[in-house]
Amino acid sequence: MVNDDTENRLLLRSLKHLLKPLIRFLINKQITLATLVEVVKSAYVEVAESDFAVEGKSPTDSRINLLTGVHRKDVKRLRDQDDAFEPSDRLSINSLMLATWQAEAPYCKKGVPVPLPMTGPVSFESLANLYTRQNIRASSILENWKNLSWITESEKGLWELNLDALQANQLTEDQLYFFSENLADHLAASTHNLVNDKKHFERAVFYNHLSPDSIEVLRRSAKTQAMDVLRSLNKEALALQKQDRQHEQAHYRFRLGSYFYTDMDEKQK
Repeated sequence: MVNDDTENRLLLRSLKHLLKPLIRFLINKQITLATLVEVVKSAYVEVAESDFAVEGKSPTDSRINLLTGVHRKDVKRLRDQDDAFEPSDRLSINSLMLATWQAEAPYCKKGVPVPLPMTGPVSFESLANLYTRQNIRASSILENWKNLSWITESEKGLWELNLDALQANQLTEDQLYFFSENLADHLAASTHNLVNDKKHFERAVFYNHLSPDSIEVLRRSAKTQAMDVLRSLNKEALALQKQDRQHEQAHYRFRLGSYFYTDMDEKQK
């Protein structure tokens, strides 16, 4: 058993280690401490308001101040702001189209996205029309995807999905949305596991005495195996979501992520 002082010291040390990659990214993007502190204050207020209500009543500014240490004036100011983080309609359409193209016939065969013509019964336009209800033109979506290098045109005039480019290091709305959503859910699973008996699945493989050649072998193997799992689960989840459309309790979500990290890439910069 550890006492409260020791637990707090260990927790703060863990938080510092956890924050370092984020701080490195923020400095690179010229986001200063003052800006981050404002965001942290806002997050404290939102969580206190949504997750720490007493008897279903919205907590007062004074109670939020007591729970979080955020000054009452800041609490009132931040509660008056409307800064909900929601995906745009465009982002949702992109996500649905990508999921379908990678998992569902006739847009995908044997786990491989099918090259599509622009128009026709099975085409980029028909894929877009599954979700846009024609309020956004397929040609506009195609132009955007082409600019992002998500798709390329073959010599036969067919549009092919560029899976590698979907992971490109461009700070688009889509990438930033999933950056926060993926890490937030991973962190939610991890913090849940620290304080609850019923654990979420969370596992990692770690080795620290490997050569550069071995790292590259493992990098390729990890990508191949992880993508197989993700494609298979994507197909299964898409089918189950369609099956559950009329289910009165179909309002839950899940997320399974996969990542590969090696410090070799950092040391080679």
